[in-house]
Amino acid sequence: MHLRTLAILKDSRGFGAMELGLSLPFLMLLCLGMMDASTLIGTKIDYEQAAQRTTDFAFANRPNGTNTAKYVTEAKNAADVSAQDVDVDIFLECDGVRQDNFGDTCAAGEITARFVSVEISKQVETHFDWAGLAHMIGFTAFPSRITVTGDSLVRFQ
Repeated sequence: MHLRTLAILKDSRGFGAMELGLSLPFLMLLCLGMMDASTLIGTKIDYEQAAQRTTDFAFANRPNGTNTAKYVTEAKNAADVSAQDVDVDIFLECDGVRQDNFGDTCAAGEITARFVSVEISKQVETHFDWAGLAHMIGFTAFPSRITVTGDSLVRFQ
């Protein structure tokens, strides 16, 4: 009986399957995390590029007032989002202090700067329900919908 016990202890058949069984859940979570991270990062890059494209458009077609309609249209088309996901702000700064009225002029000797700011934000769905998994093991995680934002700012005066 003693020799048989030693033989069983020395037998390593099935050890690889056991290691795979223990590590597979972690590898799958790692892959799912990489998929979600790449989706969120890719979306952020897309929104950043769309916002940059819109500020380039604003620089080429300089605003003469605070009407942002054509810039919102440009941004929503560039990012393939709805107009409610786009925020365009045209503003004036005098010596680095933001002014209430874009049409004002700065006092003599002050540095005048006019800007166009574009921000594109949208909720992006993750591929995996991280909150559900975290709840099962007693942790809190980020929600399955995450707000991704891309922005750009250009000074045109």
